[in-house]
Amino acid sequence: MYSPALKDKKILFFSQYFFGYENKIKKKMQEMGASVDLFDEMSVKSAKDRAILKVAPDIFNKKTEKYYFDILKNIKLNDYDYILFIDCEMPTARVLEEYRNVFNKSIFCLHMWDSVKNLRKVERKFRFFDWITTFDREDSLQYGIKLRPLFFSDEYRSKKENKEYKYDISFIGTIHSDRYRIIKEIEKQFQDKKIYIYPYLQSTFIYYFYKAIKPEFRHSKVTDFMYEKMPANDIVKIVSQSKAVLDIQHPSQSGLTMRTLEMIGMKKKIITTNQDISHYDIYNSQNIAIIDRKKVHINSAFFDSDNVELPKEIYEEYSIESWIRGVLNANG
Repeated sequence: MYSPALKDKKILFFSQYFFGYENKIKKKMQEMGASVDLFDEMSVKSAKDRAILKVAPDIFNKKTEKYYFDILKNIKLNDYDYILFIDCEMPTARVLEEYRNVFNKSIFCLHMWDSVKNLRKVERKFRFFDWITTFDREDSLQYGIKLRPLFFSDEYRSKKENKEYKYDISFIGTIHSDRYRIIKEIEKQFQDKKIYIYPYLQSTFIYYFYKAIKPEFRHSKVTDFMYEKMPANDIVKIVSQSKAVLDIQHPSQSGLTMRTLEMIGMKKKIITTNQDISHYDIYNSQNIAIIDRKKVHINSAFFDSDNVELPKEIYEEYSIESWIRGVLNANG
């Protein structure tokens, strides 16, 4: 499918490599008629270095600059129409200045799919961009930047809701913050329901670290958790067999998670800790149950009704193609 706005456009795309979403975006841009060069936005790869990055990001400045300038040597003759960064956590001001000098005819776009407060000093980089969007409604209001929620990709697009359910509730995701405690409380409340949980941890080291500091891990076993990411096709299969999907956003984020939008795509009922979802046009109390993460309770009547389909124009606004148009400001 060609989009008039992206046909024959050249895009330089920097994104963290995150569960393959960067490849889905690249593929869709190409289907829309663009040629795309994709690079990892992160100059550090290991879990240890990424942990250090959160508390002392400047330690990696020299490594980051070498990484970006090495890329620049190989692409500087390319004539890009758009340069898109996701989050822009790693590039220094020096990197962004040089890229702007070299690609002085390109439109520089930034999309934030993390909250500003989680990325130290990122707001200082806003001045290098022509167009900025964010998935976080509160950041949109605070910084005066365009709200552009995340998306569901094509494999999550549902033509018809499957009403043959194997599970009443499912959760597939990384265990962080208070997620495990909330999951255990829901399992305790709904012992009569069929619940599927895939609790992913990046390593056994993280498991033992959590076991040492988190009370809810005290009686857990290392084998209670998964250490391999579930393939996207398997996620789709589990979700299609579920009546409702549990979404537990990070406490420091208010933007809608990717999982939330994927469930919108699959026309699933959602149980979420994200109070902010009530401000969006996708919200319907019959489809979405908002829970208090500090005092978890779900009204059992929520499971008695089916999902109510959204109007087509609202549904399509959350597709990956619509997201790409939005983050590039390319709605032609």
